[in-house]
Amino acid sequence: MDDPGTLELLGRLTVAGFVIIAPSLLFLGLIRGLERLRDDAFLDRLVREQGGEIEDDVLTVLGNGMRLETGGDSSGHCPACGASNAPTAQYCRNCLGKLPS
Repeated sequence: MDDPGTLELLGRLTVAGFVIIAPSLLFLGLIRGLERLRDDAFLDRLVREQGGEIEDDVLTVLGNGMRLETGGDSSGHCPACGASNAPTAQYCRNCLGKLPS
């Protein structure tokens, strides 16, 4: 067997370190990016213009945005459990009950 040289060993260690560390760094970058999107000023302004409160539930915020685009006047609240839904939804996302149209 050939004994690898110092330069070859250093190259192998560099590749191994990259393979081990790169996915963790990419994951952290993804998390940071999603946090910035969540805390985006555009979403805050969109919700405030509708007269609503800022909520942590992404589906609710997107549902409020859909109400702006479609011009719907339905509240989107489930009569059974009171959960807020998109105005175009036919079934409640919480209790799966049929929503009034």
